[in-house]
Parts: sequence; structure tokens; C-alpha cells
Amino acid sequence: MVVIITTLLLPSLVVPKDLFPSVNVTFENEVHHAVDLLCSFESTPRIRTLMPGDMAWWTVKDVLFPAVWCYLQVTDDFFGLFWGYFVSRKCGDGSNCRWRIKEDGLYYVQTNGELQYQWLFYGNGGFV
Repeated sequence: MVVIITTLLLPSLVVPKDLFPSVNVTFENEVHHAVDLLCSFESTPRIRTLMPGDMAWWTVKDVLFPAVWCYLQVTDDFFGLFWGYFVSRKCGDGSNCRWRIKEDGLYYVQTNGELQYQWLFYGNGGFV
């Protein structure tokens, strides 16, 4: 009797693959020099130095409203923190978030291809 009940319940306990979708987050360095990027996507965050034309990417499981912070340093005067991923951003088609690092700032690539400037928060309470 227990075996029959357990067998009948097990299929209902299987979690569908798309219940917690994966989101790919990509950063592209379009600056003419190396930039440093550190994001909390990894269990042990590390600074990644992106050379001109380099890309870095991570995959995030969208489980329980994840929010991932990043630190970007383009120059000694242009650096700060921002949210690399959070649920309300509605990344592209729902599975891709794209960022472009340019000489004049950091931009989120919207679904229509337009660039949206991203303010960076830095230590003394200001924005750049």
C-alpha cells in the first residue's frame, strides 16, 4: 500500500525545468583599455580584467528573486557598484541580459537594441 501511494505521489514532486529559468548575463568591453569587473555571480567573487573586445558572462538561476551586484572600474575616476542582475530588469527575452562597457559609461542593452545608461554608485554616496 505504501509503495503504491509513494509511486502515485512522486510524479507530482518533480520540479519542471522551466520553473527556475536560467538567465545569461554578458558584459562586453568596448573601451580601448583593460577594465576590472567583479560580480557576485560566483560563490567566490574574483576580479576579472577584461581587455578591449573581451566578454565575460555568467548564468544565473532565477530562484527566489536573485539580485547580483557588480563592481566596475573603467578608470581611476570612473568606478562603482551596480546591480548586474535583478528580477525586475526583465532581461531581454527573459533569458539574456547584455551590458556594454563604453568610454563614456556602462549601458544596459534593451530588448529593442537601444542602450540605457546605468548609473554607478560609489563609496562617498554619489553617482557617476
